[in-house]
Amino acid sequence: MSEIIFLGTAGGRMVVASQIRKSGGMWLELNGKNILLDPGPGCLLRCAELGLRPSRLDCIVLSHRHIDHSNDVNIMAEAMSGGGFKPKGILIAPMDCLEGDDPVVLKYVRTYIKNNVFVLKDGFKHGLDGVTIECALRLMHSNVECYGIKFHFEGRTLGYVADTKYFEGIGEAMKGCEGLILNMVRVTHDERFQHLIPQDVESILKVARPRLAILSHFGMQVVKAGPKDMASRVEKLTGVRTIAAEDGMRLKLDRREEKATTLGEFIGK
Repeated sequence: MSEIIFLGTAGGRMVVASQIRKSGGMWLELNGKNILLDPGPGCLLRCAELGLRPSRLDCIVLSHRHIDHSNDVNIMAEAMSGGGFKPKGILIAPMDCLEGDDPVVLKYVRTYIKNNVFVLKDGFKHGLDGVTIECALRLMHSNVECYGIKFHFEGRTLGYVADTKYFEGIGEAMKGCEGLILNMVRVTHDERFQHLIPQDVESILKVARPRLAILSHFGMQVVKAGPKDMASRVEKLTGVRTIAAEDGMRLKLDRREEKATTLGEFIGK
């Protein structure tokens, strides 16, 4: 079984700070491997609330260094390795998460994973016993290194477009994805922030043409406008099945169809 568990869907400073939506990133179970993607604030707590054991993790991936994507990376690496007493797992992150004046991954924590740290960059590809993690392209977000990522497993591909301003080339880089997660933080453009809005998502989907698009990482504008309404609009204008992620949502990745449920619902009902 393969599935995505949305620990939280908050994006943008105010939604994260207020916890109107939970934060914490995503837990991917792909072909038997457990991968934590962008462990933002509250990741450890959300895992406990949802019955997920960090000791089962095989890998942690950071798309970029901003707090809402990396805040819990150190405690999750420690938890993955049994408090450091059972070193295991790997970490994949951009170079500016690891080096420079302000690294977000503590050096002593890296010993808990036997220093199995890989730099996410253009051309990166790493095999994880049945799952291949690939850098799809470098994104444009603030003054940090940020990357779009593809996860290949069981002959399928799951894509992730992290925080970025829109530019031509995103859709092309994300072709071939059955499922595509897109961070859609805002409804309108603002030069101070480099984030996707619904029209940007539509442009990407018209080129990438995934089987299923999943919108997440919602800022205050999107929360007020209604993520489900935004997803319906995107689907109508692109013809691509589009859903809005919910906190705690588990999305089964079935070969025949994707079935999404919130916690407490019967999967596949």
